[in-house]
Amino acid sequence: MDKRSLAEQFYIDDHALIYGLLGKYAEECCGEKGMDALAKATVQYARERGLRMAKRCLADGRELSMQSYLLYAEWADTRGWTGIEVSGIVPRFLNHVEKCAWHIAWKQYDLMRYGAVYCTWVDKNLVKGFNPGNEVVIDSVLTHGAASCEFDWLGANFQTEQEFYELMAKKKELAPRTVKDFLYHTAHILSALRRVFYVELGVPATEDICKKAFEEYTAIMGADKLSALIEEAKLDFFQI
Repeated sequence: MDKRSLAEQFYIDDHALIYGLLGKYAEECCGEKGMDALAKATVQYARERGLRMAKRCLADGRELSMQSYLLYAEWADTRGWTGIEVSGIVPRFLNHVEKCAWHIAWKQYDLMRYGAVYCTWVDKNLVKGFNPGNEVVIDSVLTHGAASCEFDWLGANFQTEQEFYELMAKKKELAPRTVKDFLYHTAHILSALRRVFYVELGVPATEDICKKAFEEYTAIMGADKLSALIEEAKLDFFQI
């Protein structure tokens, strides 16, 4: 099967699963030190994603505002697995999520403990990777036991609802060159976690963690997808 066909098979559940399995075996291997490494790796992954977004934004001659952050998001739920609802636009942009495909996958595979680490660190560091001066306030999180995730995107500052809808139209226009598929995203999370684990936990432990995570991932998703994932993880994820 060619890369494009394989890439189309990857989705949010692959991304959630490889993250959760690497976290699971990091804890099994290294205990609390493994969990600390997972948190550090999540921060690293998020900052790198935010940095890529910033590089595209600056290349287009735009400032690194919170509105620009929303414009240059790298993923889209084309299958409708996650429900993101707008709670407010003016004077503050708020949204919430009651149904999340990551949350569903972590529950399905009994990996919620590790998903909670992801949700603790990922969004706040995505915005910091994009611009250290930006901030999102997260009032509640599904993986922490709440009924929904609640986000307040500080500084979005839409003056009218029309301004927001125009931004969303522009976001759709930019999507072909800003949105990445989930083979790419899943490979990036593997790359980032493995790089940080090497530094924090050492080579033997990291190789053992990856071996066990890959075996379980293969049992669920198949050998072809694992091979594609390992190959994609060789990319330079700082490039745009």
